[in-house]
Amino acid sequence: MDNPIVNGLFVFVLGISVVFLGMIIIVLSVSICGKLMNKTANPPKKEEVVAQPIKTEPVEDKNEEIPTHVKAAIIAAISAYYFNQKSDCDFIVRKIRRF
Repeated sequence: MDNPIVNGLFVFVLGISVVFLGMIIIVLSVSICGKLMNKTANPPKKEEVVAQPIKTEPVEDKNEEIPTHVKAAIIAAISAYYFNQKSDCDFIVRKIRRF
């Protein structure tokens, strides 16, 4: 192995394989530690959330361009988004306009 090209390629392949083997070992050890920590940790208790109805007066819109079922879908999507974010945001949709 006196050829410098062969020596260079050997060192290159050896270096790449050592680096990737090290990365694989690190990833496996971190994922195993994560699984062990999840098993030993107490699972969080889910609290039941009871929705409180909000009494509001609907605002009459002279231009009924948007059907009521579309308005209901928009309001439901917004409330589902804030429910998943566990936000304490209480909002009231007063008007929906098309842009």
